[in-house]
Amino acid sequence: MEGLSKKYLLENMNAVEVSKLHKSRAIAFLLIGSCENHGNHLPFGSDSIFPVNLAQLVLDNIHKSKSEQENDQKFIVLPVVPYGVSIHHIDYQMTISLRSSTMISLIEDLLKSLASNGIKRVIILNGHDGNIAPAETAARNIKNEYPDMVIACLESWWTLVGQKNRNVFDVWDGLGHGGEAETSALLAVRPDLVNLSLAPEQTIPNLPGEDIRIYWKFNELTNTGSTGAPKSATVEKGEEIIRILTKVIVDFLEKMDSNGWKYGISTIDDK
Repeated sequence: MEGLSKKYLLENMNAVEVSKLHKSRAIAFLLIGSCENHGNHLPFGSDSIFPVNLAQLVLDNIHKSKSEQENDQKFIVLPVVPYGVSIHHIDYQMTISLRSSTMISLIEDLLKSLASNGIKRVIILNGHDGNIAPAETAARNIKNEYPDMVIACLESWWTLVGQKNRNVFDVWDGLGHGGEAETSALLAVRPDLVNLSLAPEQTIPNLPGEDIRIYWKFNELTNTGSTGAPKSATVEKGEEIIRILTKVIVDFLEKMDSNGWKYGISTIDDK
């Protein structure tokens, strides 16, 4: 994806550009995904591809609304972690899974590396359900070690978008692995990687109740590697997903900036 935000990608920056980063007020985006079957219609890297594109779109949006001086040397986007905890998908071909303990250590090491470089404002953009628990454990461990670090996480965008706009999806609030929301999101950012002609029929697993969670394996829910209603996906729905998530992230950043990235009792004490 071409765009202004490419200059914020750490892998594109040279040492001179990195040295200009105002580390004490810099905001780092840590992107985590997975590599696993998403049905026949989506790529194995879907959970990594979308967070990368989302981060770039969010930063482009911010760049347009602020001056060059306000934007420069503030944001940095780490290279995406393309693997996650996918053991529940392991029965499907070419699932590449990390152990939960490995993922926790990986995220901890990345956060420690940021802290050691003076960067203590971090937004984790997660693209995969199996990473939610490891990300929380790692973040809490690092927060205990670095109390002045602020670590926030967009844990489950695929759930959030259906809650923010109940009218955007036709089936199951867009939920599903490779379902309506995820397929729409990929149609919006990488349509070249989506083949709707291969999308399976709607699959809504029978998961009794919403108050108690079952820790399933994915082959208990589907025979296709996908759940939900991918054939209901559209580019327009994907664009609405991006609009919703961009607003959520931008609003969060603006609120945090307005308080100097303090929250809780510290915010009350400063007033």
